[in-house]
Amino acid sequence: MAAFSSRFRALDHNRHGTAYGLTVYSAIRTGQEETVRALIEAVPKGERSPLARLEGLHFSRLHIFDELVYQGGRQKPDKMQHAYLVFTASFNGELDVFLDDLCEHAGPAADTWWEHCYAYPGTSDRSAFKRWIATNQIHSGLFASAYPDESVQAVRAALALRERVLAFAIDAQGLDAAALKSRFDETFAEAR
Repeated sequence: MAAFSSRFRALDHNRHGTAYGLTVYSAIRTGQEETVRALIEAVPKGERSPLARLEGLHFSRLHIFDELVYQGGRQKPDKMQHAYLVFTASFNGELDVFLDDLCEHAGPAADTWWEHCYAYPGTSDRSAFKRWIATNQIHSGLFASAYPDESVQAVRAALALRERVLAFAIDAQGLDAAALKSRFDETFAEAR
């Protein structure tokens, strides 16, 4: 029972391994929903994303939550008073350090989508920004982190090594045993 309860205690703190899961729900000011939708759809993807500048970030998503699904039957249809901008992130390290990194490396981009949310103070006042995040944070024990005990740098290094091994396997096809060993020793000398 102790292992069971300690596992759930850890989940209550948004952590799995060295990964932290952040979920922020912020109410969008009335009439600004389509502006926010256009802004988040315009955020560059991949390496051009402002979020790609955050070294410890494993995964992140921005989306708008604007309706509750009526499932029929006895369920009472509910109407939301506001649409919400939902920001989720899985990263290595501590929340405070991640928020500093976000302010420093992606602050202007974050300001463009969050400035349409109620009481948003901006990233230029880091203390106010961190308090706003804490106010809008939803604690969760379930978040995406494929490698919760590895840093982003370690994952990238492993992927780069995988690409090298694949390239080696393709290039070395048809070599006899002596040539294969020689090519392997040349290609992966630093790994020894």
